[in-house]
Amino acid sequence: MTEQQRREVEEILNGSFQPDLLAQLGGRLVYHAPVEAVDEQELETIFARLLARGYFPRLEKSDGQVRLYVLPDLQERKKSRLWLHGLLFLVTVWTTMATGAMLLGKDWTRFFTHFSDLLVGWKYSFAVLTILSTHEFGHYFAARWHRVRVTLPFYLPLFLPVFNLGTMGAFIKIRSPIPNRRALLDIGVSGPLAGFVMSLLFLIYGYATLPDMAGIIAYVEKIHPWHPQGATVNLVLGKSLLFAFFNDVIGGGRLPMNELYHFPFIFAGWVGLLVTAINLIPIGQLDGGHILYALLGQRARVVGVLAFLGLVALNFYLVLELFSFIWVVWLLLILFLIRFQHPPTLNDYVPLDHTRRVLGWTCLAIFVLCFSPLPVYIQP
Repeated sequence: MTEQQRREVEEILNGSFQPDLLAQLGGRLVYHAPVEAVDEQELETIFARLLARGYFPRLEKSDGQVRLYVLPDLQERKKSRLWLHGLLFLVTVWTTMATGAMLLGKDWTRFFTHFSDLLVGWKYSFAVLTILSTHEFGHYFAARWHRVRVTLPFYLPLFLPVFNLGTMGAFIKIRSPIPNRRALLDIGVSGPLAGFVMSLLFLIYGYATLPDMAGIIAYVEKIHPWHPQGATVNLVLGKSLLFAFFNDVIGGGRLPMNELYHFPFIFAGWVGLLVTAINLIPIGQLDGGHILYALLGQRARVVGVLAFLGLVALNFYLVLELFSFIWVVWLLLILFLIRFQHPPTLNDYVPLDHTRRVLGWTCLAIFVLCFSPLPVYIQP
């Protein structure tokens, strides 16, 4: 830390904190003040000014003292690779259109030579990418609002000549620390809430335009026989509580779950609820983990471990009873990549207001409504 940086930091602090001279001899900027001498509003202003100048302040409280650690931004500010984001998006448009077309009975081998066959899948592609984009840009704009550096979404295309979603989702990368738990909660809830609302809109439209039983049969028979003789695979989609309400109550139960994926907007809405639920699993650095840490602080780790044990128990049941390994990959991802520990924000002591707490717990309730214990299975 240079002398100029030290003077700049102390100008922002304006005498509110006293320097730790021993730490400064070691080249670190550390300041302290009695807890009762620090006004929360003044502290938020100091944090905002330091972040705006490119410093990362971190707050700790112990023994009646507030300690402020100030670090310069040592990370290289990478330029946004717009071409990469654009390329991944365009490829994902193609793969989701291909998936949508295959679900309507088109031969994937013709997609490279017959554009009209590929174009048939536009409804599914439009719907699922709108849901994913709404989710990711919810995170993006919330992060920008709190002056957190973040990338544009990276879309993950997927093309398989069998049943698939056409994409492995999308993600953004956060490139600077989260200022406080308010910002963490805002960033955590904004994506799932936005994607959830968009999923509901597609489901509402899909079921509002769903034909009667005779119309459903006529529509499906354009793709394959309604009751195919000698069929060896009967792929069924699982229901969450919320999707059961849409399909069984609003839809009257007339749309079979093994034919649902032929209806683009309804299938995209189902995918949206599944993606919302997976992101809201309250573990580690998933969106649900962010939200839970913002609500509970370090206690969130205990809840995350319990949630993981619940997922393990569910997986054992599915393997033993139905020979389904559908959650195994997620168990491995949580163990080796996502983990249970959530890093602290720069200032964990900023309290959440009532509205944010309501939004946080609402998102965890949405997780319960959207979670399907067995999303996909094969029925004899």
